[in-house]
Amino acid sequence: MGAIRKRKAPDILEIIAQAAEEKQASDLQVLDVSKTSPVVDFIVIGSGESEPQLRAIAKEIDSQLRKHDIKNFRWEGVLNSGWLVLDLGGIVVHLLKEEQRSYYQLEDLWGKEAIVYHY
Repeated sequence: MGAIRKRKAPDILEIIAQAAEEKQASDLQVLDVSKTSPVVDFIVIGSGESEPQLRAIAKEIDSQLRKHDIKNFRWEGVLNSGWLVLDLGGIVVHLLKEEQRSYYQLEDLWGKEAIVYHY
């Protein structure tokens, strides 16, 4: 759980959501998957219209986490794939271009009952 041990998950989720909203991430959702996943407690999914917007969202999330002294995380993926993943241990953030989001429909894997926040 890396970064989550130092802080509570709701605090980190709020930092992530506010940072993503600051850069106009669309269809932002936070899912509580703790009852069905032995590895991850929360998944955050957000969309961007373009690679520059995805970059801006990722940079803002990264900046805000570091500002709050949360450093044990890593990014995966490349912008031209249209999908970036931030791994904080118990929280995983997926930032996708809208076309990838529509194609993969990640939130449908857990059902509507898992959604705890939808902006």
